[in-house]
Amino acid sequence: MYVDDLPWSEAEQLFYALSQCKACQTLEQILIFAENSPGSSLTAIRHLFCFTQLRNLQLNVDSPTFHLDNDLLLEAMSSWPHIRHLELGNPCLAHGLATVTFRGLFAALRRCPHLHTLALPIDAVNIDVDPEVESFQHTSLRYLDVSDSDVTDPEAVARIIFSMLPYIKDGVDFNDFDDLDDFGTNLWYEVNDCLDAFAARDQRIELGAPTT
Repeated sequence: MYVDDLPWSEAEQLFYALSQCKACQTLEQILIFAENSPGSSLTAIRHLFCFTQLRNLQLNVDSPTFHLDNDLLLEAMSSWPHIRHLELGNPCLAHGLATVTFRGLFAALRRCPHLHTLALPIDAVNIDVDPEVESFQHTSLRYLDVSDSDVTDPEAVARIIFSMLPYIKDGVDFNDFDDLDDFGTNLWYEVNDCLDAFAARDQRIELGAPTT
């Protein structure tokens, strides 16, 4: 199902209407592009939790004020165990302060072992996991888009991603809005540089070459 240019208030009504239809156990794809509306809240997606066979959900909301936290993300992804492609928000829009932390993200990912593509803003400033202690790895995720998420410690974030999302081979996608270093470069570039360095180091280890 594909719906474009829908006011958010009507999108919420659509979510409710969909939850009442007979396709809850069969619908596999929902793509909705909704326009901004004051007070937009992603809690309306609870109406979509009944679609347990969803493989692809793209909810593109032109709103910088929508709210998604750890609890709501866990509830959502627990409802869609077969999801492979999930986009929440608008990857081309500044969203303000994200509240999904790494711990919340990984808790949710445990519920979706087949997820291949994920796009949503995260709180990459609050480092609440230690990759040297955590044993979790999600081996299906290949593409991660964090939109305009804040980051302050690129190396720490890269270590988390490298250790726990080992198949993010081409780096993290992001919006180049802010989070600039002293040279005016977005810090997510540094995250990706660190990911490349970690991968190169591991390759040298596999080949028995010096790592320094």
